[in-house]
Amino acid sequence: MSILVANEEARVEKRNEDIVGPYKARFAGDTIIIDDPRADVEEGDTILRQLPNGRDERCYVTEATFYNRGIGNFGPHYQIKFKKGGAKVEQKPVQNIHINSAQSIQIGDYNTQNIVSSFDALVKKIDSLSAPIQEKEEAKSLLSNFLSHPLVVSVLGAAVGTLGS
Repeated sequence: MSILVANEEARVEKRNEDIVGPYKARFAGDTIIIDDPRADVEEGDTILRQLPNGRDERCYVTEATFYNRGIGNFGPHYQIKFKKGGAKVEQKPVQNIHINSAQSIQIGDYNTQNIVSSFDALVKKIDSLSAPIQEKEEAKSLLSNFLSHPLVVSVLGAAVGTLGS
């Protein structure tokens, strides 16, 4: 029976890009074991392991579990599941955009810009109709009310809530 010895060093790059460690570690398949119970590691961090060529192997932490009691030949330790490469799981940041009295604004957020452009084109189409001004203003007002409704804004994004203002 072979016992895995913590014979490598692992540094932890925190989300704020600070680096802590090094900690003695075992790299065993899809699990990294850090023996130091005081290690500062959590989901979202990146484990850095220096390779023989001097480059760092990056492992993005998807799960970090601390075991206070020893298991088998291990004392208190962290078992870390990771995604190779250190590429963080894509998370769309939450953005609140407030625009007052602006002209010619462009906001792109994945496909939100296409939605904004479509509604902007709709407003221009309403303006180009040969209808009484009062009817055009009423149509644009109804569209503006629709687009500023909290449920519509939550589905389409904050950017469309600013149209027609």
